[in-house]
Amino acid sequence: MIREAGEGGLDLRTSSEIYDDAISAVRADGAPLEIARDFVADMKAIPHTPYPMSAEVAEEAMSLYLGHGGRGGLSYFDSFHIATAKRYDLPILTSDKYMIERSAKLGVSVVDLSQWKGGTPR
Repeated sequence: MIREAGEGGLDLRTSSEIYDDAISAVRADGAPLEIARDFVADMKAIPHTPYPMSAEVAEEAMSLYLGHGGRGGLSYFDSFHIATAKRYDLPILTSDKYMIERSAKLGVSVVDLSQWKGGTPR
């Protein structure tokens, strides 16, 4: 997937929340800030388009989290990714079973990463 994006064969789009998500994941493992900074710097090498956070996206994310969040449900960070996908009419590429099984209730189209064979996931 990353190679395909680098060769121009795949347009990767994401929520700008992905950076906070990545930093939080690295920091949760106890890594120092320098490691988190370097991880985000490495993300720049992957061609992608981040869609900006807005009050509307954040409000939708909180509504999604209130309705689907918690243990065994939608994660806090994923609620922002879902809200961004809804706002910009983008599919979600994921292996998250909760999102896959409840995509209609979440209001997004989901491409199961384990079933994806490449190409544009739309």
